[in-house]
Amino acid sequence: MFRHVNQEDANVGRTVRTFRDGIRIEEGRWKEFRRTLRPSEREHFDRIFDSARGYADAGTMIVTPRIVEVILLSAVLKMLGELDDVVKRVEALEKRLEETTP
Repeated sequence: MFRHVNQEDANVGRTVRTFRDGIRIEEGRWKEFRRTLRPSEREHFDRIFDSARGYADAGTMIVTPRIVEVILLSAVLKMLGELDDVVKRVEALEKRLEETTP
């Protein structure tokens, strides 16, 4: 009546998910986390996934452990925010310097 299917048989004919598909799935998995962020932090959050898509070829070579995802993503979000603040300050200083230089 029911045939036992071993693991090897179960995987025959299945397409392996691409790293880009994995990024899309992960992005969806983090949707509620993203929703609770401030708008400026959401932009940083989106940049993380945009960056991951840019490294898709390299990403196929590594498996990311899930246990540290929140810690790492939070740290990256914080660093991107701080980096943006530094860039804005440097740009403002450069503009002031240009205005005062004959």
